Order: sequence, then structure tokens, then C-alpha cells
Amino acid sequence: MSKKLVRLIDWRILPVLVLLFLLNILDRSNIASAKVSGMPKDLGFGPVTYNNAVLVLFIGYVAMQIPAGFILAKIPPVLFLTGAVTTWGVVSMCCGFVKTAPQLLALRFLVGVAEAPFFPGALLILSSFYTRKELAVRIAIMYSGNSLSNSFGGLIAAGLVSGLEGKGGLEGWRWLFIVEGAITVFVGIAVYFILPSYPSKTKFFSEEQRRLAVWRTTQDANGEPDEGGETSLVKGAKLVIKDWKILMLIFQQMFISCSQSFSYFFPSIVKSLGYDRNKTLLLTAPPYLFAFFASLGVAVSSSKLEERGLHIAIPMLISTLGNILVIALPDTNIAGRYTAMFMLTMGSYCAFNLSFSWLTATIPRPRIKRAAALSLVNGLANARMPLSPYFFLDSDAPKYINGGSTIAAFSFAVAAGAISIKFVLKWQNRVLDRLDEEDKPYEGSLEGIPKGYRFIT
Repeated sequence: MSKKLVRLIDWRILPVLVLLFLLNILDRSNIASAKVSGMPKDLGFGPVTYNNAVLVLFIGYVAMQIPAGFILAKIPPVLFLTGAVTTWGVVSMCCGFVKTAPQLLALRFLVGVAEAPFFPGALLILSSFYTRKELAVRIAIMYSGNSLSNSFGGLIAAGLVSGLEGKGGLEGWRWLFIVEGAITVFVGIAVYFILPSYPSKTKFFSEEQRRLAVWRTTQDANGEPDEGGETSLVKGAKLVIKDWKILMLIFQQMFISCSQSFSYFFPSIVKSLGYDRNKTLLLTAPPYLFAFFASLGVAVSSSKLEERGLHIAIPMLISTLGNILVIALPDTNIAGRYTAMFMLTMGSYCAFNLSFSWLTATIPRPRIKRAAALSLVNGLANARMPLSPYFFLDSDAPKYINGGSTIAAFSFAVAAGAISIKFVLKWQNRVLDRLDEEDKPYEGSLEGIPKGYRFIT
């Protein structure tokens, strides 16, 4: 019965979240394809205008994280997600009609504000329906929308830009924003009628299935209920801040985010191979498609072995090597440099989803604490953005040595950090075993953890 219920949840929730995440990344990163399709020339960009456009989106994204957490803790996630998806779709459409660079900067800021609630809201829904053991693969599947979006994004951009160039008197890159934004609006409205928020309020469950769904997550939390308002959001935030393990995970997430900064410049990096606009956009797809399959494989392995540290560290070391090879190999070695681009993409995409699933497994219930933690971690992890948009400057083209070296350094730091966190959590599990044997309460950084709870390492 339980396996049948999990399959039902999988088919009803995961496809929707994958599609939403795909659109989330597509509307966020389509500016990279617009950059190589003539947007800077048409809007009169200065030397760092594009970098500023990447930055302002994440300023809005980070600024909205804390308010989003407060609102998300008070209303059903599906209602909040519907409003967020529809709003960022409308704003993204408007980017296709801008006449000046400042107008584009303002709209990109608003895209960031509207997109901020999505990821913590989606994680909250997943962690309300799945157990800790099931969660890693499900987050990986949802996060596959990221690599799929970047993969399909190049193909879609090549088709839209070349096929709609000049239609309605608009440049092809404008249609890229308009069409993709319109699709997002349509999907956002439909989500309200499809996606559930919590097991106890899911209409497509029978009464027996609802009870089983609630029981599963309650048992996984050692009997602590997952829904309800046992504590205030302020109390949940205090528990998060006092838990120094979360600080380590925040830094890990920040470094993984930094290691993914290449995604907003990947078409420009691929362009360094010497191909024209359409071939460049098409060649961006295979590395991301490879990252998609690699991330799923790593997530399945991580789930079966119930291990996180090595499954994050090893892909990040491969990514480190890939970044080094892209900038170190000569321009004439096109095959070698393109192969290295596969390596640099896979590492961070394998690590990112595992890092978040590691976080949700390390932060116990109640739901109010998890909601506060996910918003804080997501916001602070993206606080690295004041620097990362400037890793890849046009003046550093075509090899982007400064950017590649910086990404390699962050990738290596993630690998080292993951191993450190693994040993810290192993040590804390031993502490928890000792406290249980002595029948002592959990205090300090262990406060709020249910009795019998053990961290996945």
C-alpha cells in the first residue's frame, strides 16, 4: 500500500515541479541566449551592463527570501507558488518589449523578486510528502529541471531567434522572452488546480491514503507531526540560527551556487570554440543533457547508499578538473575543450540537489522551522551574487581564464567542505547516541531534534 501511494505521489507531484523548475530556470537564464543573439547591440549595452543584469535579478531574489519564508509559513505553498509563477511569467514577457538597458535591469530585478518563493515552496511540498530516504531522489528529479532547462534552452533559443527574427517588427531575442514568459503564465494558472500542498488536504487521495501519507512522514520524524503550528516562525528561525551545522551547509550551498555561475555565460564560453550564433546555441545543449543524466544517477546511488558527502565531493572534483582543462587546453583542441565543458557542468548539478536534500534531512521538523530554514539557506546561498556575475567579463574573452579559475576554486572548496560536513555529522550522531544512552536532553546545536533522530552523512 505504501509503495502504491509513493508512486501516486510521484506521478501527481514530480512532473509538475519539474516543469515549474524548468520554466523557473528558463525565464531566469534566457538572457544568456539573448546576449549572443544581438540584445547588447540593440539596447546599447556598456562593458558590464550584461553582468549588472545578472546581478540585479539575484538582488531581488535574495531580498525576497525572508519575506517569502514568512508568507510561506502562513499560507498553503501551492497558492503562493501559483502567484509567484504567474507573476514572473508576466514580468519575463515584458522583457521582450524594453527599449533601453535601464528598463531591462528594472524588469530583471522584478523577475528575481517573483521567482524567490519557488524553490523553498517546492522543497516544503516535497518534504511534506516524502520521507528522508525518499527525498534525495525526488529533489534530484525536480532539480533535473535546471539542467533540462539549460539543455532545451539553447535548442529553443536557436529555433525562436532564427524562426521569429523580424516577425511583428521585433528582433528574435525579444520573442525569446515573450514566448517563454507566456508559456509560464499559462502553466502557473494551471498549477493551482493540480498541485497539492499537504498530505492531509490532498483531494486526489482517498481517506485511507491521506491517513497513510500523514503517518509515513510523522513516523519518519520520530513521531513529531509535520503539519500544524506548534511553534511560531520566529521560534523556528531562532532554532535555525542556533544550529551551527546549518551554517556549514549554507557555506556549502553558497560555494555550489558560485560554481554554477558559468551558466549565465555558458553560451559565451561555448562561442569561444569559434562557431556561429545558431551552432553555439545548439552546442550548449549536450553538456547540460549529460549533467541531467549524471545528476539522476548520482542521486539514485546516494539514496540507495544513504550517503551524501562523497556523492557531492567526487562530482565537484570532476568539475574542478573540467574548469581547469577548458582554460588550459589550446584553442586548437576544440574536441578536448568541449569534452571538458561536459565535466564542468556535471559536478555542480550533481551536487546542488544532494546538498539541499542533505539540508532537509539535517533540519528536523516542525514544518515551521523547516520553512524558515529553507528560505534562510536559499537566500543566503544566493547572497554570493554581488561577485559572481563579474567572474566572466567580456574583456576576458575568449578563454575567460579568471572566471574558469575562480569556478575551479569554488568547486574544490565544495568537495573539501562536503567531506568536512560528513565527519561533523558522524561525530554528532555519536553524541546523540551517547545522550540517548544517558537519557539526557538535546541542547545547544542539537536543540529541536526529535529523540532517536540520526543525521545522514
